[in-house]
Order: sequence, then C-alpha cells, then structure tokens
Amino acid sequence: MIQMEKKCMRSLSALRPAAGLCPVKFDGLELVELDLSYLFSISPFPGFEKKCSAILKENHGLHLPKVCRATGNSRVRAIWFGSFTLLVGEKPDLAITDLAAVTDQSDAWCSLRLRGKCVEEVLQRLCPIDVRLSKFKTGYVARTMLGLLHVTIHRSGKEQIDIYSYRSMSQTLVNEITYSMKKTVNIITQNF
Repeated sequence: MIQMEKKCMRSLSALRPAAGLCPVKFDGLELVELDLSYLFSISPFPGFEKKCSAILKENHGLHLPKVCRATGNSRVRAIWFGSFTLLVGEKPDLAITDLAAVTDQSDAWCSLRLRGKCVEEVLQRLCPIDVRLSKFKTGYVARTMLGLLHVTIHRSGKEQIDIYSYRSMSQTLVNEITYSMKKTVNIITQNF
C-alpha cells in the first residue's frame, strides 16, 4: 500500500500483454512474447522523410524502411506499419520530433515471436497471405488478418515470424496461434 496524503492506494505492478499466456511449445514450435522495452511510432512530416532517415541512421544505425519492409537488427529495428514506422528497441533521438510525429506505443502492442520448422504452416491456417519463405522473405512485413484480428507480421528470420497486435487482443491472439500450432503438429505427425 502507498500512502498518499490521508488515503492509502494499492501499489500496482505492470504486466506484459501476454503474461501467463506464453511461452507455448509443441514439437519444435515455440510461441514467445518479445521483451521489447520501447516501441515508438514515427510519422515524418511531408518532405522530411530523408532527414528523418538520416537521423535514424546517425543515432540508431538504420533508416526508414520501404513499404512492406523492416530494417535494423535484433537489438533495434524500424518496421513499416502502414501509415507510420515503428521503431523497436530504443527511444528515438529528440531531434526527430521536429521532423515527425513521434508517439510512445510501448504499452499499446502485444509482440510475439513464432519460431520453428512449421511456422509457415501454422500461419497459413490463419492468414490470407502467402507466408512461405520463397514469397515472404526475411525482412518482409505485411499488415494482414490473423483469424479475425488485424496484425502486422514481420519475418525476422528463416524459421521465425514476429507478430504485432493490439494489446487488448493478446489473449485471443495467443489462443488462435496456439490452436493452429496444435492442429499443424497433429496433421504432420499423422502423416508420418
């Protein structure tokens, strides 16, 4: 309890969006929650895209991504998010706020990583787009549906895909993916 003036208030501790829901593991498939400390949306003002990209390059070692792409590395990356770029992993330099609308999105998103040999089969059951590696290469990004949820997916590795959805839908997101993981594993084991 925290005492504030003459009243006592409970001390609350923050929970991650998928707290208690992840990790989920089945036969070489794994769904984990990404521990992302910072998520910032960056929307350059008209005509300032190149200057924003230069500031990102200077301070974070990456540039604004092209449409449906991501740039960066496992520590910090910039992901195309439709009408804005999502800077993942670090706070943006304050100089960029003169050139773009910048908003802290750190507690607005549920960020999951699906990895394993059958990630494509798991997502093919849920998404209306082709996520096979031959079509959806490492660094590619798509705004799509996962079941009935709006998501952004980012292929962050050969056998891993990061999934971003609204925090309020985290339980449904984990449930949909978990169900698809179970079905995929059952079908694959029955065929052997």
